Amino acid sequence: MSRKMLDQFGLHLQSIKSVPGVENSVLVQRDGYPISSSGVWLSENEIFGLSSSAAAILSVAQRLHEDLYYVLIEGERSKFLLATLPRAVNYFITVTTQSNSNLGALLLQLERTITHLDEALWNEHFIPPLRTFEQNERAKIFDSFNVRKGPRRTWSTGTLNLTITENAAQQITDIVSDFLHALPSAQTGEVCLEGGYLIPTQRYNEGVRIRNSTLTYTLFDTSRKVAQLVKRTSILQVLCDCGTSQHFIYKLQGGLFSTFIRKDSTRLGLLRLIIPNFIAEIESVLQKAPIAQRPNLDVDGFLEAIAR
Repeated sequence: MSRKMLDQFGLHLQSIKSVPGVENSVLVQRDGYPISSSGVWLSENEIFGLSSSAAAILSVAQRLHEDLYYVLIEGERSKFLLATLPRAVNYFITVTTQSNSNLGALLLQLERTITHLDEALWNEHFIPPLRTFEQNERAKIFDSFNVRKGPRRTWSTGTLNLTITENAAQQITDIVSDFLHALPSAQTGEVCLEGGYLIPTQRYNEGVRIRNSTLTYTLFDTSRKVAQLVKRTSILQVLCDCGTSQHFIYKLQGGLFSTFIRKDSTRLGLLRLIIPNFIAEIESVLQKAPIAQRPNLDVDGFLEAIAR
């Protein structure tokens, strides 16, 4: 790419940065290599970290949705927006904003920017990463792979496992049924526990629903880890905007609520007001569920048994 083209990309990204609340915007290859960015507070390593993390999220989202337009990740202190380009499929835009940014203004400006970038990039060939490292940087990377003896540490994943009784499952099923009745445009309503384990609230296309539930949990979990790594914030919900539907994913205590909603005349803002009411009802059921006891695993005994 020529310097003139990169300068033009920078100007288009700056137009996104000018929206109130936007912190930075980056044009990224699908492998996570940043092409151009706007956001003076970002160092080189921060840009690469943000871009590679965004690529990981987008990869999972596109496995779930072939017609994906954008992914919106809303955290307690920040928002992340990942937008695809219609024809230049080897590239995407990632944006980070403050939590109170104007989403409507951002989407309007993003649409204009995507039009310009897509026109310029759709004939460009996908190129491999071109980042180079100094000798001391390579030494640090190699050194980080060394195995050293150190102090004993205890690691915890923080995973919460719940025991769902038949009565609790029925209560959740009733709430999901009420949700689907209240929103005729809602195609699905799923509740899954940590790890993507589906609570059977519906009785059709079980294989597809289990697959979608697993990918949905993976998408949310990847987004959660990236938000913690990049902005030190937890996330509350993820929205995938696709060709004919929108996929809402909400955090629950010990799990997730996921729904595919067909695009119609219902405003996005109204949906974001209605859905949390049902989320609160499901939460009230899950809060009463007892925490599952984790089985004790004798690792030393297990290894000795294998060695015999």
